Amino acid sequence: PPQIATDTTAPAKPEVKTDLTGKAGTKDPVEVSAEPGSTVALFDKDGNKIGEATADENGKATITPTVDLPEGNVTVKATDPAGNVSVPSEPAKATTP
Repeated sequence: PPQIATDTTAPAKPEVKTDLTGKAGTKDPVEVSAEPGSTVALFDKDGNKIGEATADENGKATITPTVDLPEGNVTVKATDPAGNVSVPSEPAKATTP
């Protein structure tokens, strides 16, 4: 039988598409672009996961935070179905109140 190739390639770096200025203290959804089919998790500046979603076939995910968005930088990371984790996105500047 043919060997099944193991996917060892990490997903592309995801990107936060929502302008988070003025969003601290809200649970406004955060739009993210990421590898289609990957699970995208949102993290606060201390590395705590504060929400996740799955990117659709167009590579779009909408993460609704489970807690109020904190002040400070938030980042997203994508995890593909094989369990490979991307590098973190550029920090979304801002989440200012």
